[in-house]
Amino acid sequence: MVPLELITVAESKSGRNKPVSLIKKEEAERISSKYKQDDIIILLDEAGEHMRSGDFADFIRKTMNAGPKRIVFVTGGAWGLDNGLREKAAMVLSLSSMTFPHQLVRLLFAEQLYRAFTIIRGIPYHHD
Repeated sequence: MVPLELITVAESKSGRNKPVSLIKKEEAERISSKYKQDDIIILLDEAGEHMRSGDFADFIRKTMNAGPKRIVFVTGGAWGLDNGLREKAAMVLSLSSMTFPHQLVRLLFAEQLYRAFTIIRGIPYHHD
């Protein structure tokens, strides 16, 4: 059993009146306050690295076997992710080259996590 926790941060209330760079910076500060210094941060962004499901499962397995650190997956808001978060991330991962609303990304990513763990455990769900 692997613990899973979904944490959301509030969106900017006056987003239309602020520069995008400030919105992204404030969001990054709210996100950063939710993880620990030794967490492994993986950003989900369409400009990130593309992986096949089996490769993602291998990455999860290797990362979990490396030690008792949390793997934290982060998706940004409507304007994307601040560069400050990118600098702290161990990886930027893409689910698709297309842009999706963050609510849909949660669903797509949850399925990929489920798929990865079925691959890791040898459960017949994924087909190559």
